Amino acid sequence: MEHHEDSTTQRLKEVAFSTFKLGCIGFGGIAGMVATIENEMVVKRKWIDHQHFMDVLSTSYIIPGPNAVEVIMHCGKERAGRLGLIVAGVCYIFPAMVICLLFGYFYQKYSALPDVQGFIYGLRPATTALVIATVFRLSATTLKRNITLIVLCVLVFAGSWFGLNEVLLILGAGALNYFAHRMKNKMASWSWWLLVPATQGSAGAFSSLKLFSIFLKIGAVLYGSGYVLFAYMDESLVRKNHWLTRQQLMDAIAVGQITPGPILSSATFAGYLIHGLSGGVLATIGIFLPSFFISFFLHRLLSSARKSDRLRVFLDGLSAASVSVIAVVGLHLLLASAAEWRSAVILAVCLGITLVWKKLSTVYVILIGSVGGFLLLHL
Repeated sequence: MEHHEDSTTQRLKEVAFSTFKLGCIGFGGIAGMVATIENEMVVKRKWIDHQHFMDVLSTSYIIPGPNAVEVIMHCGKERAGRLGLIVAGVCYIFPAMVICLLFGYFYQKYSALPDVQGFIYGLRPATTALVIATVFRLSATTLKRNITLIVLCVLVFAGSWFGLNEVLLILGAGALNYFAHRMKNKMASWSWWLLVPATQGSAGAFSSLKLFSIFLKIGAVLYGSGYVLFAYMDESLVRKNHWLTRQQLMDAIAVGQITPGPILSSATFAGYLIHGLSGGVLATIGIFLPSFFISFFLHRLLSSARKSDRLRVFLDGLSAASVSVIAVVGLHLLLASAAEWRSAVILAVCLGITLVWKKLSTVYVILIGSVGGFLLLHL
């Protein structure tokens, strides 16, 4: 019995060490992390084989939440059971949370200083370039010349531009695509629990519970990339409650980009700006909590669901709608960045670099924007 407990403890230590390491070196979202995670979990530690890894990865794309976190939690579960899943998730998220809290502290303390202002200035147009490039890339792979999806894309774009709720638009697009294929069977029932009610309330009224529930809602319905996260946070934190300015939110997304670990760590930074340390911790717990439950309950369900053509159609609709939501964000950012010549120059350069060197890490684009902004402001 003791030997079994020792081996479990040993396995948990291994999971903690390797996932903490991945959390410290993981840049560039799921795209940047795939090679790193596979190298650690498949090649080096042999916890799962390559085919299993590819199955988990493709499944992670069709459930809400951060893909890299879900893949890492699954590997933790394979190695050390349910406790392994929790340890893997916590150790992977922890480095990003701490770094973002530090960023939040220094940002609030020093963002008025010209030097930091200079470096932050270029982050905005660089982030805008990444969003626009993402729209080009995603629309090419998602729409595949499918007329229904293109029509849905246009409808969702219009709805989002006029301020309709993005979560409802995305789920609606999935449902419409499903019905367009004349599938008469009931839709996969689990998709509807994602309609966690939006927390309404008078603009500006702050409470810790409200902050937590907003991030919990975002974590439960986040499909697609980190830029969809921008759209949700923009709606809840900037437009509805006015807790942040759009500039602060863009800086939060940029911080999520330049720090290792999942881009959802932007939530930590945003939470810190709204309500200090407790706000940062609450936002982090809120946005990541759903992915622990989703990883626990849905992995088995989704391995079989991936083989279901009906669910695939529904999810294609979700993906198409996500592209539109990102496109609306991109257009808002583009209009803001083009208003001033320096940021327009940085935007053009970063966009050019992103479109020519498609494999280039987002970290470099952000750095180029940051340094470019600093130089242009000091010329």
